[in-house]
Amino acid sequence: MKPGTTRISFEEYILLALLAFVPVVFSRVTQECFEIPQSALLATGALLLTWRGLGGELAAIGRSGPGGYVRSAAWRLKSWATRDPLGVGVLLFLASAVASTIAGPNPAQSVHGAPDSTAGLVAAFSTAVVYFASRAVARGHPGVLTRYARAAGFASAVTASYALVQLAGLDPLIWGRTATFGGDVRIFGTLGHPNMLGAYLAMTAPLVIWLAIRSRNAIERVLWALVAALSVVVIAATLSRGAWIGLAAAALAWLVLGLLSRGRAGGSAPSHPSRRGQHLPAAAVVSFLVIAASVFLFARSSMGPHLTERVRQIASLNAPTTQSRLHIWRAGLRMVQDHPWLGVGLDAFGIAFSRYRTTDYWDIEWGRTPNKAHNEPIQILATQGIVGGIAALLVVIFAAIAIGRRVWREDGAARAAAVAAGASLVAFAAQNLTSFTVVALGSLAAATAGWLTSAPPSGTPERRESGRSRRAAAPAWAGALAGIPVAALFVALVVLPVRAQVYEKAALVAPDGSPERAQALERAARYAPWDSRYEHFLGSSLLVQYERDPGTSSGRELLRRAALAQRSAIATQPENGYHYANLGRVLAAQAMLRPPEASVAGVRGAFAEAVTRDSLNAQLMDKASNALIQLGQAAEARAIALKAATLYPNLAQPMGFLGYMALLEQRWKDAADTLEIAVKREWWAENAARAATLSNLSAAYLALGRNEEALRAAEEGLESNPLNPDAAANRKLALERLGRANAAAVPAGAGMPGIAGGSLP
Repeated sequence: MKPGTTRISFEEYILLALLAFVPVVFSRVTQECFEIPQSALLATGALLLTWRGLGGELAAIGRSGPGGYVRSAAWRLKSWATRDPLGVGVLLFLASAVASTIAGPNPAQSVHGAPDSTAGLVAAFSTAVVYFASRAVARGHPGVLTRYARAAGFASAVTASYALVQLAGLDPLIWGRTATFGGDVRIFGTLGHPNMLGAYLAMTAPLVIWLAIRSRNAIERVLWALVAALSVVVIAATLSRGAWIGLAAAALAWLVLGLLSRGRAGGSAPSHPSRRGQHLPAAAVVSFLVIAASVFLFARSSMGPHLTERVRQIASLNAPTTQSRLHIWRAGLRMVQDHPWLGVGLDAFGIAFSRYRTTDYWDIEWGRTPNKAHNEPIQILATQGIVGGIAALLVVIFAAIAIGRRVWREDGAARAAAVAAGASLVAFAAQNLTSFTVVALGSLAAATAGWLTSAPPSGTPERRESGRSRRAAAPAWAGALAGIPVAALFVALVVLPVRAQVYEKAALVAPDGSPERAQALERAARYAPWDSRYEHFLGSSLLVQYERDPGTSSGRELLRRAALAQRSAIATQPENGYHYANLGRVLAAQAMLRPPEASVAGVRGAFAEAVTRDSLNAQLMDKASNALIQLGQAAEARAIALKAATLYPNLAQPMGFLGYMALLEQRWKDAADTLEIAVKREWWAENAARAATLSNLSAAYLALGRNEEALRAAEEGLESNPLNPDAAANRKLALERLGRANAAAVPAGAGMPGIAGGSLP
């Protein structure tokens, strides 16, 4: 080992592995391919670090005895608090998160994190463990930050390179749930979303540039410069405004901190005093590569034409995505007003959002329920209240103080490292003003902050400080004893959620209404009972299975299982209106049995509960109208559809339903007029519903003797849904009336006897 260097400890190896691999890990066997595997890896690393720390504490108890250990605890706690105010802020934030979890609507879900969010207690504690472990192993040594930066730079190179493959249209993998702009898929690398990809690269760019500047090896300098150039190109190609803001904030922070550093040093502060001035050519190379690569790639990419429009939207309040954010932020602030102290519950933004949904937001997003506020300060205030907001503010203040102190140090190498680390944290904070934290971002921010706060007092030799970081290994008995609770936590916090995700993927691959889907969902619910979606999906699938062959002897049992699953979902998450609506659909099917197993009053009650919890949800109104009309409750069904049509005058579904009712009542002219309006309105890609409405319009035209129009409507319906039997029946009837010989065959049983094909929209 070279003089002045530090031995890499077990803890640092774990940290480096997390920084290198959390951002690039993904899985094709879990339903959520990116954040779930990355969260599981982070939690696993945090548990290993916890095991190591717990083993050390047990060894300390063994050495000094329980009494001596307890007597020294107060002194150690006080000494630690004075040396690590940021750590105190982190613990206060965790305490707030625990309190909000206990007070929240679904504490078990708050522990694991909401679906598609994974920002619960597990992620919070894992990130905190990374911070404390980083602070313990860094001891202010610039070489530790160099290793951190190289690990993060490796991850940047991997994810940015994969993003370029996607940009070139050469991705060998097919992904669902991708973000688009102007009809083109935005690149997302291995972070799962373009906003997260851009945010991560904006964080790592200062660290990678610092590596290029400080490197004494020409090849390494060029390689890091290429990674930096590649990162900036990909950040632009993500079309992520938050990432652009983060990168700009990092550049500004670099400039300000660099000036502060130079002012303290009384002049320039080179990374390597013995090689003064050599960082300038390296910086020039980086700048040239960035500019050249940007011009070349954007001239040939599909994202290039969209760049100008996306830049224009930064300052536009009328852009749909900006309007969507504004509505979400207003909802979050209203949550704070209603739940000021502890918020609505940790990572429970999506649970609470339905009570704050507006018609304007619905018009923009069509029933989507955000799990995040897309603004970290509002997210914290909404889910953790003022208590969590104050703790988060303390974390920000103490982190800023740590950056300032580190930059103010006399050692030039440490100052240069602190400038890069500070710029990275500024990028993290800036992008969070329009986005949120995922584990790849949070773990890097925690490790970087841990290094910043670990700086030894001015004048303390770093070799002496690093020597203090090496301590005797815990005895075998302490490691074994510490491993028992850690292994149990690993199973509960990592294995079970991943297993549930695997079965969720298997369920959603299986056909809807199949026994295979039901079996997989039952297993997923068994592994993750806090996730009400699984019972909800199970109830829906069992209902579809029943509807395909309602006359079977097992039909009643299918409906009983479906009702039981929906009631289980309601018990887990009673705030979700969709659970009640699906229960209403199942009860409607049971009410139509002979003898019935549910009452019309029960159906009304279920839908009333659904609308109470999500009063402006047009999808729930649509479900209620369809269920009630099947039970013969025409007046109630019409009233609900009229309410939806009044709230959403541009929405097609309620008008389609009203036209269907007119068709049933044989008011042919009214049906045609209403359905003509419906087909011209917004369907939000619900092609089956649009096809049914076109089929109904065709039926109205046939009843009015407008056969050419009936043929066109039926054929357009078949274009939307080729499997619609009523549209096929209407097409055949129209062709027969027009005397054309190429009338198509029609499935048996299709169409309305004596009139034409008609069905629920």
